[in-house]
Amino acid sequence: MFAKLPFVILLLICGSISAQIQFQDHVIIDDTFLPNGPFSVHSADIDGDGDMDLLSASRDDDKIAWYKNDGLGNFQTQQAISTNANLAISVYAADIDGDGDMDVLSASYEDKKIAWYENTNGQGAFGPEKIISTNANGARMVYTADIDGDGDVDVLSASSNDNKIAWYKNLDGLGNFSSEQIITSNANGALSVHTADIDGDGDQDVLSASYLDDKIAWYENTDGMGAFGGQQIISTDFLAPISIYAADFDLDGDMDIVCVSADDVDFIGVFNKTIWFENTDGQGVFASHEIDDSLDNIPLHQVSASDIDGDGDMDVLSTGIDQIRWYENIDGLGSFGPQRMINSNIQTAVWAHATDIDDDGDKDVVFASLYDDLVAWHENLDGLGSFGQFNNIVVQAVFPLSVYPADLDGDGDLDAISASSIDNKIAWYENLDGLGTFGIQNIIVVNLNGAGFVRAADVDGDGDMDVLSTSRDDYNIAWHENLDGQGSFGPPQIVSSGMAIGLSLGAIDIDRDGDLDIVSSTGGDSQIVWHENLDGQGNFGPQQLITLNADHPSSIYAVDVDGDGDNDVLAAALEGDMITWYENTDGLGTFGPQQIISTETDYATSVYASDLDGDGDMDVLSASSADDKVAWYENLDGLGNFGPQIIISASANFNRSVFSEDVDGDGDMDVLSLSSNPNLVTWFENIDGQGTFGPQQIVTSNVIYPTSVFAADMDGDGDIDVLSTSNGDDKIAWYENLGPLSVAENNLDEFIIYPNPTSGILTVKSPTEIVKLEIYNQLGQLVSKESHQNTINISKTRVGLYFLKIYDINGDCYVKKIVKK
Repeated sequence: MFAKLPFVILLLICGSISAQIQFQDHVIIDDTFLPNGPFSVHSADIDGDGDMDLLSASRDDDKIAWYKNDGLGNFQTQQAISTNANLAISVYAADIDGDGDMDVLSASYEDKKIAWYENTNGQGAFGPEKIISTNANGARMVYTADIDGDGDVDVLSASSNDNKIAWYKNLDGLGNFSSEQIITSNANGALSVHTADIDGDGDQDVLSASYLDDKIAWYENTDGMGAFGGQQIISTDFLAPISIYAADFDLDGDMDIVCVSADDVDFIGVFNKTIWFENTDGQGVFASHEIDDSLDNIPLHQVSASDIDGDGDMDVLSTGIDQIRWYENIDGLGSFGPQRMINSNIQTAVWAHATDIDDDGDKDVVFASLYDDLVAWHENLDGLGSFGQFNNIVVQAVFPLSVYPADLDGDGDLDAISASSIDNKIAWYENLDGLGTFGIQNIIVVNLNGAGFVRAADVDGDGDMDVLSTSRDDYNIAWHENLDGQGSFGPPQIVSSGMAIGLSLGAIDIDRDGDLDIVSSTGGDSQIVWHENLDGQGNFGPQQLITLNADHPSSIYAVDVDGDGDNDVLAAALEGDMITWYENTDGLGTFGPQQIISTETDYATSVYASDLDGDGDMDVLSASSADDKVAWYENLDGLGNFGPQIIISASANFNRSVFSEDVDGDGDMDVLSLSSNPNLVTWFENIDGQGTFGPQQIVTSNVIYPTSVFAADMDGDGDIDVLSTSNGDDKIAWYENLGPLSVAENNLDEFIIYPNPTSGILTVKSPTEIVKLEIYNQLGQLVSKESHQNTINISKTRVGLYFLKIYDINGDCYVKKIVKK
């Protein structure tokens, strides 16, 4: 399991090193590949592997992109086709150049452009933009059909600012196009174009919807070669038609029409009727039938048709401001049932259509939702139109608030876990090679409303790492069982519900019974509570009160403050502007009254404990956002009597997180923190090992509104790396510690540590007398220690990578990487 780990002796001097540490950014996940304002989505087999890939046009980043499908509905990272479609608003796919693969077309509003992009290898490698026209003023839609009957694909457009429906002849079948050929310039506010053989003469006629003149119309292809007759009005009785589609709704062999209509419209539209028009004679004489007229206060955007329930007739699919719905064609003759909701919890669904995403033979629904930047799909679960929750094809962590490293898959390295609040998600990312190369997002749960905080611990005592979480909007504390020790998680197991806003938690043994209990804080009712792990297997008892008066505890940390061998609780009081602690008076979870450490914080956001002055007890760190402070408080006697506030920095603007680790490898504890103006992840060197801190040093400035910081050895090289979350760029990242570190070359042969790897006792052969041995995990947590011994027993520690610190009689400290097998 650990063959990839070197077993050479690595000795690091823990002496004084004062130098700038360099860090290298590594993104685990961010919003780089997020479509910004998606306005249109289309499906096509882009890479020729037989399944439906997806295309998107996103208006706010001017991007046309595609997403590879594995055939089961799992999509790879977005691949940009173009970022030069100014206010991209429509995307479509067709074989433009006749080479047997799917090329891509776009319409972009701001630059009046209709363009296409050649699929150069049939596998989704696209060439540069090829402009068809820049004369579509206010381009709204692009579509394709063989207009002139010559066997190749021509192109059509609708443009609203010049009231135009136009087509472009594919001159040679290779994608060289004529100038625009205007079908009409009398579609006032043209938004939608479609083609069908309306009059049954074997060629493609054209349909349009234009909202400023309330017009639904069709245009006869009089000679089958693209010579169009005058505008034939289907209806002007419905206000502001916005989208049109053709299908045979009554199974009589001719093409009918469906449309969504409005009583008002802006750039996106406010729509309230769904109508179909029966082609009564098969030659373009239409009669209207309302499908749904009950949507006066529910804006609609787009309509299409497909056999959603697999009964052989055409049903109707439409999108709205926050909804996607479908209507069953009950009898195959155009009698439609009531709306059936697919999704009612999105922000401005602007486009949807039905296609088979997971290759199971039925019609799923893909959609674009503008204001929540979603390109997603709903699975048709039974082939009859019962749809599951949406699947976001663009993997992200929206508004991440917390990150934690832990070995979730049992391979000896540290993976990363995240909590993101807007997409309600707890997820993890595998460290694929132990060197910090992270894999795809693995979802643990996606329905924790306002997921805010995450930690990992072996809750059920089975030897693997489970996950704990808080969710701020549904007030839950939960844990998630690692079912197989390899990162397959069960459903949330609720520890507590309805506890106001869950802000912080930890897993630690409060009652000294050998298992991990849970400590948590809540915002709305200012409580700090703990839950006993009753059987060591994750069955938790009711909440036990630590305090009712914590003044909105934004952060807690459980640690032995008073040196009596049990775990006490520290808290940062957001509204009380205090740092406090609560003594575990009997070691069984009976807590004493609030003890104030400091009242010199303004809007305290984070608390942590570490031995900052090297005297063997736990000092306290705090971050406070209104006064921009990072500060520490000396535990004067090891009994929980604290000295005055010692300011490390007063320029950590809107700081939300503080942490401590030995960043520079000199044997003492440094401090990490954040700033939001400017946006920074920072650290402060403990210069003398006694709590004298140097100036701010920057880990990274490549974050936007950082929310949390943590530190651990992510690449297994023996030094401490840094992790952070930031919600302005939806980023979870780690920062590789590049050194410098001093290595005593002349001492390499003087220490012998054996056996390594080991399952039990380590022996250290040293040229000098050993004063102390300490074993640390990759999080920098002390897990075992011995004094005046040259052996240490690690048989009770979990399998994995650890670090042995050797202190000798001369006051020197050395670090050795070891492996527990």
